[in-house]
Amino acid sequence: MKFKIIKSAKISIKLTIVYAVMFSLLLLILDASILYGVKYYLYNQANKQIEDVKIIILNKVISKNEYVDLSDKELFFDIPSKQNISVRILQEDGNVLNISEDFNYDIKPNQVYDRIKHLERNGQNLAYKIIKIESENYGTVYIQIVKDLENEINFIEVLFMFMAIADFIGIISSIILGYIVSKKMLRPIDNITKTAENISINNLKERIDVDGPDDELKRLGDAFNKMIGRLQGSFNRQVQFVSDASHELRTPIAVIQGYANLLDRWGKDDREALEKSIYAIKLEASNMANLVEKLLFLAKGDSGTQGIEKKEFLLNELISEVVRESKLIDPNHIISSEENDVICIVADYRMLKQMLRIFIDNSIKFAPEQSTIDISSEIQEKKVKIIVSDRGTGIPKDEIEKIFDRFYTVDKSRVKEKAGTGLGLSIAKWIVDMHQGTINIESEEDKYAKIIVTLNLEK
Repeated sequence: MKFKIIKSAKISIKLTIVYAVMFSLLLLILDASILYGVKYYLYNQANKQIEDVKIIILNKVISKNEYVDLSDKELFFDIPSKQNISVRILQEDGNVLNISEDFNYDIKPNQVYDRIKHLERNGQNLAYKIIKIESENYGTVYIQIVKDLENEINFIEVLFMFMAIADFIGIISSIILGYIVSKKMLRPIDNITKTAENISINNLKERIDVDGPDDELKRLGDAFNKMIGRLQGSFNRQVQFVSDASHELRTPIAVIQGYANLLDRWGKDDREALEKSIYAIKLEASNMANLVEKLLFLAKGDSGTQGIEKKEFLLNELISEVVRESKLIDPNHIISSEENDVICIVADYRMLKQMLRIFIDNSIKFAPEQSTIDISSEIQEKKVKIIVSDRGTGIPKDEIEKIFDRFYTVDKSRVKEKAGTGLGLSIAKWIVDMHQGTINIESEEDKYAKIIVTLNLEK
């Protein structure tokens, strides 16, 4: 149940819990290390004090030149009184020869000799060493040196208490500060959430405030803003596309309806009206079919369902084929190919042919009769350039960047009878993009137009 509550909690709370747990573990490790270090130091100092007392006593007891009275209290005069060290001297039968005033410990002499040992019993914590010596006057004698570790233990306990209080304050502070910091750090995410909730089809102008340091959250906000910008652009293009398509379809539908009404009124008796209406309806139906086919092509391209079948073929053969077909379709222009390098490429044969047909159809519309329309190709390092040029009306410089927009036609007042749907160049641009190529326009109004498609030869 607790894990479910934590799992469903806010990220700021989860981060706070994680920070608090990690900080607590860190404090626990540090405290354990400090306590162990302090205890090791104090015990080591106690051992050194015991060794110092041992040296003092042995220097007085072991004498080869004179008699030493082991019951003399002066043996203990040089022992520091502030170190809580007591000494007792015993004979082998347990008789006490000498003892410090504050020695009240029950330590048996039959222990390991000349080695410091620790004892915890009855609330006492002791460090002691037993020294065994042989005396001519007293026989076997045991010297017990005992260090009471009460002060050291009290210091460790007080240190532990202060550390526990400091840890408690630190953990509480880490929880409070962690929650405040995490809330502040996650504020951009709250802004993203609020912005996302306010975004709808009718409101794509919302953006996230991405001021602040260049961190992951700012980059997330920037990416979100760019995504919304792309969505807004895509939606605007979709609305414009539907509007333009409706506009383009409205004219042929109106024409068909007009001639259908004419047939209904006069076509039965007027053969001339009948033939004129049938011709117009067939023409507009063909235009509509052509428009719908182009719209379907672009719709598939936008949705990613337009199939591309790349294969290896000779580009010069494709250009030669297009030139031959164009001469048959349009005998009123001179279709040529001044330069057509032999080159093998990997591309979609059908789409490149469609692209070339679009460029040539445009040149046929806007170039005067008996003028030259040239399709050439030339190899430049690891790239090939396909150039379609004509000596027609050209393209105004301020409109060159717009000619690939859907439904855009150049200066409709100048080319009213020749203007198409404005979708052909959009399709050609899409085909070039799908082949990772580039397309450039060189033109001078009323003189010439040149379309240059550059494709990469690397497979």
